[in-house]
Amino acid sequence: MKTVSRNVPFVMALALLVGVLLLGCTPTPASPAASRPSEWNVVIAEQTGGGDPFGNYGTNAEYYIQKLVTEPLMHIELLPDGKTWGVVGDLADKWSFPERTTFQVELKKGVHFHNGEELTAEHVKYAYDSIALTDKPTRRTPILKPLGQAEVVDKYTVKWRMPEPNTSILGIIERLLVPALARKNMSADEFERKPIGSGPYKAVEWQRDGTVRLEAWDGFRQGKPFPERLVFRAVPEPSTRVLELQAGSAQVAMSVPIESLSSIEGNSKLEVTSIKGSSALSYVINVFKTTPPLRDKRIRQAMNYAIDREPIVKSILGGRGTALPGPLWPGLLGYTPDVKPYPYDPEKAKTLLKEAGYPDGFSFTWTVTQGVYSKDIEIAQAVANQMAKVGIKVTLQPLERARLLAAAAEGDFDVIELVWPMFWDPNNMLGATLERRLVDEKLAPKFGAAPAELVEARRLLHEAAGAATIEQMADGYARANRLMHDEGFWLFVHTMDELWGIQKDTAWRPYPTGYPLYYDYWPSIGKKAPSDPAIPLVFE
Repeated sequence: MKTVSRNVPFVMALALLVGVLLLGCTPTPASPAASRPSEWNVVIAEQTGGGDPFGNYGTNAEYYIQKLVTEPLMHIELLPDGKTWGVVGDLADKWSFPERTTFQVELKKGVHFHNGEELTAEHVKYAYDSIALTDKPTRRTPILKPLGQAEVVDKYTVKWRMPEPNTSILGIIERLLVPALARKNMSADEFERKPIGSGPYKAVEWQRDGTVRLEAWDGFRQGKPFPERLVFRAVPEPSTRVLELQAGSAQVAMSVPIESLSSIEGNSKLEVTSIKGSSALSYVINVFKTTPPLRDKRIRQAMNYAIDREPIVKSILGGRGTALPGPLWPGLLGYTPDVKPYPYDPEKAKTLLKEAGYPDGFSFTWTVTQGVYSKDIEIAQAVANQMAKVGIKVTLQPLERARLLAAAAEGDFDVIELVWPMFWDPNNMLGATLERRLVDEKLAPKFGAAPAELVEARRLLHEAAGAATIEQMADGYARANRLMHDEGFWLFVHTMDELWGIQKDTAWRPYPTGYPLYYDYWPSIGKKAPSDPAIPLVFE
């Protein structure tokens, strides 16, 4: 994976990224063949959530569906050169750091919302204040709050005065979705059912945790998208998603199970499309806890030495993934090949357990999803069986994803599953597992202050986030990655390909972004979708 040259100052690197976008990337409307269905039913693995970006969203599905209606200022994706990940403007035309603690965005002019409002800096400030400065924090609040105070400079310019330098806000500002100012005069419930944004699709119906119906907007600045209609439905059972695909009641099925791939590929009307190595499940260890003894580095290392990763990837995932070397894998800023997966060494695991005072092992509870991601519960069961061989007893606790995320936010877990798509800048991923001040407040009285290694990891993360160049950012993330690996902050198991079953006549190909775009996105960036259904993270 290549990134922008590390020895280029960050602001210059951003200019290069913008330049790449401007060259050869004039948006063109999709020109779908007549045979392509105009309505796509997309069956997803988790609840759809609600349409209000100011709400306390609880699923990834809610986030990526909302983005079809209400847009961010910018996001991270594969750039048009096909070889680099970086920052892409949505509502933002230009962005800069006039001072180390000032972040300024110039908006695109002439952008309109579905109700006719023109995008202005007031829209952005209103959205930011409603999310970051609310008395009722949501999951987006702590992510965006490092931006500090938003100020309107002029009609199309907004700036933030940050409490400290933080260039990594470029990777997190995607969480700031900007709705129409009409939101001020609507209740949260009313807006949730029919949100108003500037995105490619208009909301026709949005039942919270129910069916979502979207309609292509012919006023979208990049041209009317295809298909005409998108329908999202939650179908948690993987086999049922496949049955819907085979029956023709779904055009796209998310997270199809490995064991169903052959039946899909054997059907002349269906195919499997994927993005290789696009995400990883992080099994975060609660390093605060002394009961179970997770505060002890030797215990955490023993847990990792007890895992035999290669058979899991080969047998359970069918080769649709790789062994996870540490928090970062190839493609993320700060990844270095010298950080390698823990080797399978059950004898070393037993030795470490004995040194830590647990020669007969110990017990812990592992909170996971079931059927949301490829083989999630099967992989957890396999790891649990491997740990049992060295005396570590695992109780698996499957939870619906919204409840799982609530438990994570409260620090109410021993080990918990979180998922991370490829996102280039790992600040949000690392921050979400390291920066848990609420957890500190709740757990410190019981287990003691944050361990020294956690404090040091946070320091490294802050240092990387505030770096002035990409080289310094990468070095800071690399140090944090090494420390988290060596200290065993997670159970490092695997990356995974993102897999979808599709009707061939949709001709849909996913574009490598942090979150999937369930429409024909390639033409909107002036590109022809590849014929190969297996999409790499970068094109060599």
